[in-house]
Amino acid sequence: MIQESTVLDALENVRILVQPDGGDIEMVSIDQGTGAVNLRLLVEGASCKECIMPRSILEDIAADVMRRTLPELASVSIDDPREAPDYVDDSH
Repeated sequence: MIQESTVLDALENVRILVQPDGGDIEMVSIDQGTGAVNLRLLVEGASCKECIMPRSILEDIAADVMRRTLPELASVSIDDPREAPDYVDDSH
């Protein structure tokens, strides 16, 4: 069983990848049945939204980083607001 506290600890090592550009990542949910973790990328107020890695790359890196602490982790998905149809980058 994946413990929320362990996910949050592992997530700290992922957050440092997006925080330099003003972004952040938060945990949304854990699916105990599949071992999947769902995260949400936070870009509001980010100094460089386009500098933050694309979702697919970030998911792969997040899964690799988090598996160091959570070997039972099956997958990571990240909700990226930049992919929403109504997303407007207000930094330009």
